[in-house]
Amino acid sequence: MSELMLETPLGTAFLRRTQRKTLAISVLPDGRLELTAPLGATESAIITKIEKRSNWIERQRRAFSEMNATRVSSRYVSGATHRYLGKQYRLKIIEGSIPPIHLRGGHFYVVTPIVAPQEIRNLLDAWFRDKARVQFQRRLEAWEPWCHRHQLPKPLLMLRRMPKRWGSASANGRIALTPELIHAPSICIDYVIAHEICHLKHPSHSPQFFRLLSSVLPDWRNRKDRLERSEMI
Repeated sequence: MSELMLETPLGTAFLRRTQRKTLAISVLPDGRLELTAPLGATESAIITKIEKRSNWIERQRRAFSEMNATRVSSRYVSGATHRYLGKQYRLKIIEGSIPPIHLRGGHFYVVTPIVAPQEIRNLLDAWFRDKARVQFQRRLEAWEPWCHRHQLPKPLLMLRRMPKRWGSASANGRIALTPELIHAPSICIDYVIAHEICHLKHPSHSPQFFRLLSSVLPDWRNRKDRLERSEMI
């Protein structure tokens, strides 16, 4: 089985090749495409089939978009739940002016003089982004000795919203990670970071890349599967 990202007229799609005989197209709740194709299918043939299903794909995306729009306000009221490092916490919103967010027990306590869903969302997004920077930076720093031994540049963190990707790596050592990863379990965050670190040595998803990834993180497939199954927000 091989895996890669495929550029299509409808956006970047996650492509997995298996022994199946036909192409399976899935639209994820965030609008991303997930493809499962036969081993021998060419990229041009896959893209042609995607184009033929474009009307269906866009209908699915609109349906998810409408559904997500109705969820926004309901997710930023007392009683709603959010994930942090894979664990689920319930919101408790309090009108006031003390430090806005603190985590205690199984709750996010959000204190704000403006009790409105958009204000709560802004406060939470900022808190999650700050935590993402701290968590990701600490984990990247742990890779510095390994990169030095392999004559690779020191990994430098960038936070970048990437709706269709968890991370990316540049030859100069910059590792971009989506802040939304902070919602995932720690072992999944470590998988994404290991994946991008390995790209510093092997930019493409070549056999050499996967051999290196397996050597530094033998259970990466299990972690990847868990990340794909987990609720990110």
